[in-house]
Amino acid sequence: MRNWKIYILTSLFFFVSIGIFANENSQLHKILKKKEIVISVGGDYEPYYIQNPKPGFPGFEVELAQAFADYLGVTLKEVVPLLTFADHAKAIKSGRVDISFGNSSSLPRGKSLGFSDPYYSTSPGALVNKSILPAESEGQVVTNKIFRNLFDLKSLSGLVIGVKDNTSNLEFVKENFPRVTIKAYPTDEATLNALNENQINCYVADNLYLEGLIQRNPSLKVRMQPVVNPVIEKHLSITMKKYDIELMVEANFFIREMKRTGEINRLKEKYFNNSAWVP
Repeated sequence: MRNWKIYILTSLFFFVSIGIFANENSQLHKILKKKEIVISVGGDYEPYYIQNPKPGFPGFEVELAQAFADYLGVTLKEVVPLLTFADHAKAIKSGRVDISFGNSSSLPRGKSLGFSDPYYSTSPGALVNKSILPAESEGQVVTNKIFRNLFDLKSLSGLVIGVKDNTSNLEFVKENFPRVTIKAYPTDEATLNALNENQINCYVADNLYLEGLIQRNPSLKVRMQPVVNPVIEKHLSITMKKYDIELMVEANFFIREMKRTGEINRLKEKYFNNSAWVP
């Protein structure tokens, strides 16, 4: 009986010691100790992040970053714009940033980083050059009834897809369009340029990003057909170091409250349902 008591006490001491150790080494502990936080966001995804913003319109995820800093009671020291998931992962693991906004989750990505509950959902969409869409008998290009989402494009011949490299959208088109020519570009700007210069005839990116792009450049709709109805759910989450349970708990609570209070919907209305943010 005595041996069992010693075993139980030893076990309790072991688990309590782990809890204390985890607390001291949690990124949350470090953030609270230094009283500031550094957050990375997608650097070329307006209006999630806006390079030269109008007053009051810093960007969808910049506002989320500020709200999270306010919730923790710390200063948002810096918002770091990065281009790819690999950039975000490297910055988190090296300690250059504390957390990241704007990354979609997946099982492979979850092996290296921790992902919070999603604060928003998007889907791959496309801008398609109207010249490759089939024409009606009188010669008018069909632009609104048949082609609503990416899967509708599978019936087109001569499709050449351009997409930003090192993204989940690239993985998606490779899996779902195995017989189509796919070209990867280093940035979304380069991919859009390729579309405008007729190097490709279909530009794939997040549907909400494409809607923001059209708000900024309404002339795109003259030659390009938006195809933005959802085909899958891409969950955008707060990303952090793997197994940081304490920071994960706070991130998940923050997201639940932002949704419950309608703040996420307010930001969606502000940035995605009108063009007031456009410089």
